[in-house]
Amino acid sequence: MTASSSVVKLTAKTALKNHWLKTSVACILVLFAYFIVSVTSGFVSFVLNDYAAYVFLGLCAIFLLFPLVLGLIKFFWRFIFGADDSPVSVFSYFSSKAEYKRALRLTVSLALRAAGFGLLLFFPAIIVDLFSGVKVYDFLNIPIPLWTSNFGYLSVFLKTLAGVALFFIMLKYYLAPFLIVADENMEVGEAIHMSSTVSKNVMLDIIYLFLSFLGWIALSVLIIPLVFTMPYMLTSLSFHVRFAIAEYNKRVEKINQSDIPTFAAGI
Repeated sequence: MTASSSVVKLTAKTALKNHWLKTSVACILVLFAYFIVSVTSGFVSFVLNDYAAYVFLGLCAIFLLFPLVLGLIKFFWRFIFGADDSPVSVFSYFSSKAEYKRALRLTVSLALRAAGFGLLLFFPAIIVDLFSGVKVYDFLNIPIPLWTSNFGYLSVFLKTLAGVALFFIMLKYYLAPFLIVADENMEVGEAIHMSSTVSKNVMLDIIYLFLSFLGWIALSVLIIPLVFTMPYMLTSLSFHVRFAIAEYNKRVEKINQSDIPTFAAGI
């Protein structure tokens, strides 16, 4: 366990005092990029088809949006350590070929893990959908059995279980982007491994922190624009990661196992 959600959020609000405008502008840049991609994918869907739009959206997410989000994470990570970066620093991973390739390696590594676990978890639902549809029976030239009418409910149940399981499996990698931006010399594989190790003891903390923001997310939809709640959420998440890393280092020192690496977080 690390710092409670209330402590993390109070620390975030204190840090954001007199900095709301700058942090909001940084968030606006990323949201505007997402808006452009979303509108363009809608145009692609209209001109071509939905599948082409999905492909376009996926490519933009990998090659454009995620490096931009990683730059936003870097901006907030440096912000909590007192750095006075310009909001346009969210484009930092586009500043050089090496930085961009590093961001892509993290993107692809996490995407492949999500795809692999997703395929494994959703495989039962895929099989159920296959045998509840008409194509397989048309191919076999036999009538659809009556008992397949209940497969729709089973498919929804299996997909729900698979989605929840995939969420919790991938959640253990949520520290990896922060570790990458905090240590420019850390390899992607090392960051993913370290995230999996550190998150074991703080998984409940990040879940509680996320749940504590559900009200703010709802307000973003109804009243308060997202550009004003995003700085609060990202600053809180950055402080949570900082506390989690500090707690991990203390735990390693306490058990005095020199073979377990510590992580020096900072700018």
